Amino acid sequence: MINVKKQITYWEAGSDEDVLNAKIMIENRRFLASLFFCHLCLEKILKALVVKAIEDHPPRTHILSLLADKALINFDDDQDEFISEIQTYQLEGRYPEHFPIVPDTTIAQNLFEQTVILHKWLKAKL
Repeated sequence: MINVKKQITYWEAGSDEDVLNAKIMIENRRFLASLFFCHLCLEKILKALVVKAIEDHPPRTHILSLLADKALINFDDDQDEFISEIQTYQLEGRYPEHFPIVPDTTIAQNLFEQTVILHKWLKAKL
C-alpha cells in the first residue's frame, strides 16, 4: 500500500512548481514552454486527486481528461474545452516531430490565466 498523503504532497508540490515555471516563461515570452508547463501543472494536480480518489499510484498518462475521470472530477463545458486546448501543448516538450503553432501574447496569457484558475479550483478539492 502506498503512503497516500506523501504521494498527494509530491504531486501537489510539483504542480505548484510548474505553475510558477509557466509564469516565468510567459513573462519571458516563451509561450510554447509556458503552455507546456501549464499542462504539466494540471497533469500533476490531477494526479494528486487521482491518488486521493483511488489510494494508489496514478496512471502513467499525460491525458488530462483521463486523469479527471480517474479522480472523479466533473468539468463543466468551458473547463472541458480548455482542457482539450491545453492538452495540445503537452506534445511540444515531449515529441520533437510535433510543432504546435506558437500562440500570440493574448492567447498565451489567456491560457495561462485559465490554468491558474483551474489549478486553484482543483487544489481546493484536495
